[in-house]
Amino acid sequence: MTMLTDKINTTFNKFFIYLFIYILLFVPNCFAEKKKEIKVGILLGFTGAVESLTPSMADSAELAFNEIKNNELTFKILRSDTACNNMNLAKNATNKLVNDGVSAIIGAACPNITREIANEISIPKEILTITPADNSNELTNLKDNGYVFRTTPSKIRGSQILADITNDRGIKKLAISYSNDEDYKRFAMAYKDALDENNIKISTMLSHNKNTNDYSKHISTLGAAGGDALAIISDTDLGGDQVIKSMLDTGMFNVFILSENMINEKTINNFKEKNLKRSFGYVLGLSNLGSEKFINLAQKSGIDPFSPYTSESYDAAAVIILSNFAKIYSEIKSINDIIYLISNKPGIKIYPGEINKAINFIKEGKLINYEGATGVEFDKFGDTFGSFVEVDLKKGKLKSKKIR
Repeated sequence: MTMLTDKINTTFNKFFIYLFIYILLFVPNCFAEKKKEIKVGILLGFTGAVESLTPSMADSAELAFNEIKNNELTFKILRSDTACNNMNLAKNATNKLVNDGVSAIIGAACPNITREIANEISIPKEILTITPADNSNELTNLKDNGYVFRTTPSKIRGSQILADITNDRGIKKLAISYSNDEDYKRFAMAYKDALDENNIKISTMLSHNKNTNDYSKHISTLGAAGGDALAIISDTDLGGDQVIKSMLDTGMFNVFILSENMINEKTINNFKEKNLKRSFGYVLGLSNLGSEKFINLAQKSGIDPFSPYTSESYDAAAVIILSNFAKIYSEIKSINDIIYLISNKPGIKIYPGEINKAINFIKEGKLINYEGATGVEFDKFGDTFGSFVEVDLKKGKLKSKKIR
């Protein structure tokens, strides 16, 4: 009987020892693994005006998350639809993401949506938001407490680039025709201010409306004011194309300066029959080395790297990934400070396809400078300086001149 009791005690002792070891080794790990899952929302217009663009944007963002081979953090991606500019749907979608536990959001795509959901939801909830496509000027002065960034430059930034190009082209005096739309008005005024700093004279500034039947008075006033060139700050769907066509018919100007939204197939076709050798502008571009790496990476995954905002979406995702790892291995806890730490100079330059390498550098305590596909560098407002390509329009062809 004593021997049987001893055996039972021994068995129980072993059981409790094994149970203790199991709890010590495995149970904490289970809890830890749950804590290491980071949920990220991709909030874009999967239906609506930009539905043809957003699948590539989302796929490109997920391409960055799929790179990670490190299992210390896992990322769960939740897609949600704003229908582009449906404010109620966008807010409901954002609230659902918040309730599902996201700590960061990539989006939105359409103007004003980002600002509204940030003001009402993500900023109060202290959720990082990085938009890859919203270039509205209102975001620049948003009181975001360091929670809103964007990987596409603002329209105001484009105005400064266009002024630099204008100055380098030797233009001394010009007229400006701009769309009667709030964003384009601000662009035109910022462009004028930048031109003033370079002592370039403005002969006149006139707004134009969309789908006006007769632009003759507008054209006559611009022609009478004169100048070395006519700058058109607009969109081909907001009357800019009609101003160009009317002006080409009169022959009052033979040099045109175009903002980014004016450079597309419609504009190029308008120029096809004309020998306008000195007309120029800019388009959003990719940085040299980063773009090459991104193009190769995207094409291998069946993603069109030239689809609008795909590179910016990849960069937004990469910044979120690296900021989460930096939060673990850095003494800095402010997400705002961490994003500047990993994205801006100084540090080892990191390009698309090098996220795992960057994570290892972060673990080793080394500084990194995430350049990405678009030359990411954030200013004090959380806006990226961006990468721009200066272009010439010659006989129906668009020719790149240099990256700015």
